[in-house]
Amino acid sequence: MLAVLLTLACGIYGNAQAQVNNDIFGLEAQANSDFLSIAKFVNGPFVNSLGFFTSLGWDNTPGVYDLMSIPGPHFGLSVGAGADFIPLPNLNNLTGLNVVSASSNFSLPSGVPLPFPVATLRMGLFPGMDAGFRYTTIPSVSVGGVGGTFTGWGLDLRYKLFDGGELPTVTLVTSYDSMTGNVSISTGNISQTGITYTGGSGTTYTNASLSGSSTYNLNWKTQSVGAMVMIGKSTVILYPFAGVGFQRNSGNITSSLTGSYTANLGDGSTPLTFNPSGISAGAPVVLEPKFEAGLNFGAGLGINWMVMAESNGTDLAASTSFLLGF
Repeated sequence: MLAVLLTLACGIYGNAQAQVNNDIFGLEAQANSDFLSIAKFVNGPFVNSLGFFTSLGWDNTPGVYDLMSIPGPHFGLSVGAGADFIPLPNLNNLTGLNVVSASSNFSLPSGVPLPFPVATLRMGLFPGMDAGFRYTTIPSVSVGGVGGTFTGWGLDLRYKLFDGGELPTVTLVTSYDSMTGNVSISTGNISQTGITYTGGSGTTYTNASLSGSSTYNLNWKTQSVGAMVMIGKSTVILYPFAGVGFQRNSGNITSSLTGSYTANLGDGSTPLTFNPSGISAGAPVVLEPKFEAGLNFGAGLGINWMVMAESNGTDLAASTSFLLGF
């Protein structure tokens, strides 16, 4: 009889423990679903901005280099830097989460200023046409919990539509740009207590908790093909110019929220540690406008200084560069 009672007790305990385990794994599943929702929410601004970011840094006036002209310039080399500020969404506006409060457990900056050091090389081909190469890179860096790296390059071909007399210079530009990169942001500590949660067993827990840490990761590989019409007029010392066009973007942009946290049902059962990973993949905006305006200080030959602003209608990027024409 004693053996029967012990067997029955062990069976009851085993079933109860299995129910608790199922319930705590259910809590993990709901938390992982919340991680995915947060990653998808944060990925939105990058989907809207990274196609545009891929093509930034073509600092040139509408003036086309001519390999045969006298005195030139025949070649151009520029070095500069700029930044595009990408705003991040307010986590207070994210609804529909299961067990995790995004705004109180995850800390994100209001935006990410993405800098882009850039170098371009340009060469005249034949009268009215030149070609350029652009390169930008940032080595792996980490400052204040934010780290990242990216590398991008591009090719363009420009053709001068007309130029002369009192008329402005008008140039048609076509370009191809490519970029790969990643950004990592430490989003702080998870400390979610007092969770009311009903497990698959039907048991309602009123003091469940989650604790741990998390990191937001962004990875992208994007390409952009664009066309633009530039117009400007040189006054010997100053050369104001502007451009309007479009670009077609492709590639993939992936956001993930990873971490390590301990789930506790708050009923005296053994807490369990999990490593969640919510991954949201998207593509950049397929087709978008592109606008630019700038001012070049110099006469083309020798050293010039340029300031320029670029936009796709939502983002605004600014850059400055020094150009050597020879």
